[in-house]
This record gives sequence, structure tokens and C-alpha cells, in this order.
Amino acid sequence: MQTLRLFLFSFFFFCGVFAGNTLYAQDYFAKVKTADSLFKQRKYTESFQLFEEVLSKDKYFTYRMLLQMAYIKEGMDDYTAAMFYLNLYYANNPEQKVLDKISELASKYRLRGYKPNDVEYLMALYRQNQVVLLSSIFCLFLLFLAYLIYRKLKNKDILYPAIALSFAIMIFFLLINYYGIDMKKGIVKNEKVFLMNAPSAGSDLLQTLQKGDCVLVTDETDVWYKVKWEEQEAYIRKNNVYLVE
Repeated sequence: MQTLRLFLFSFFFFCGVFAGNTLYAQDYFAKVKTADSLFKQRKYTESFQLFEEVLSKDKYFTYRMLLQMAYIKEGMDDYTAAMFYLNLYYANNPEQKVLDKISELASKYRLRGYKPNDVEYLMALYRQNQVVLLSSIFCLFLLFLAYLIYRKLKNKDILYPAIALSFAIMIFFLLINYYGIDMKKGIVKNEKVFLMNAPSAGSDLLQTLQKGDCVLVTDETDVWYKVKWEEQEAYIRKNNVYLVE
């Protein structure tokens, strides 16, 4: 009887969680659909407000939505925000047409830090296929462990070098997943932003960045981002940067 009660409790609990998540998803899907409809009617202000709400509050976006947001901001001469949405798109779906648009705007407004490179492309490609790749590696790892257990049950030799190699590969990909893809782009959103040599307002000024310039964010401390700029480490205040995550 207790087993039945436990089963029923678990069943209805997970059904409730699933239903709640489904209703929540339906809410922002509806917002995106409404915003898309407003965009087609050229009601760009209302459309952007809904898109921004979905992105900032619901932490959800579609690729089409990001392109629409970039289009709206470019039309309002807010090229910095347009670059943010285009770079967010490219960071999750590295398409050449988006990279071409980023390069076009960077050239038009003489923005620095947008030189394309293979590492950035590979990182974006990894993010795009991260779940599939890690799931496949994990499944192969489990199959290999099952094979080792089978050999043990059959009193066959255990391949200890293979075990060590498989664990090393698994640990390597876990480290890449949690630490290796931690560098993010930052788009400078204000005019004449100071780049400092330490996370302090009293530290030495290295350079002044312009609105729209792009830095590589490697870490953060308090109100500062640690960044790479022209092959050197520096610090910039968080409130001066759109972080591309």
C-alpha cells in the first residue's frame, strides 16, 4: 500500500512539474508569436518590447527573433545593440551571413575587436552541438563500462590502460564543458569607456574604448570584467558592457 502511495505521489508530482513547465513555455512562445506578428505589421517598438521581455526575463530566444531585434536596433541607429544581438546569434549558431553582417557594421562604424577567427567559430560550433556531443560521449563511456563489466564477469583480463584513457577523455570533456568555453564577448555600450590595468578606479588607464568595440571577457570580479584586448589583459566596468552569453 505504501509503495502504491509513493508511486502515485511521484507520478502526480512529476506530472505537475511537467505541466507547469509546459504552461510556462507556452507563455513565452505566445509572446514571441505576438511580437513576430507586430514586427510584420511594422510596429517595431511594441515588437521589440515583447522580444526583450522574453530574452531578459524568460531567458529564451529564437534565431529569427534575434535577427529581428538586430534589424529594429539598426533601424534606430543603435548599432551597438544591433551588434549585441547579431553576436548572440553567431555565438549559438555560427552562420556566415550573420558573420558578414557583423563585419559590415564593424567596417561601417569603424569598430574594433571583430576580426573573425577559427577559435571563435569552433567555440560557436561546439555550443551549437554541445548537448548532442556530450550525450554521445557519455553513452559511449557507459557502453565501454558495460563491456568491462562483461569481461570481468567472464573472468577475462581487464584493460586497465583503456579504463584510464576512457576516464581521461571523460574528464577532459567535462572540464571543457564547465571551464574551457568560459570566454565570452563583451560589446562596449557607452562612449569613451576606460580600460584599466587592474579592477580599481585608481589603477592605470591602458586605453579608451569607443561605443560598439568588442572585448573578450575571461573572468569577473565585483563590478569589473577581466578582458583580453589586443593581446593584453585589462579590466572594464560591467555596466559598460553588453555580455554575449
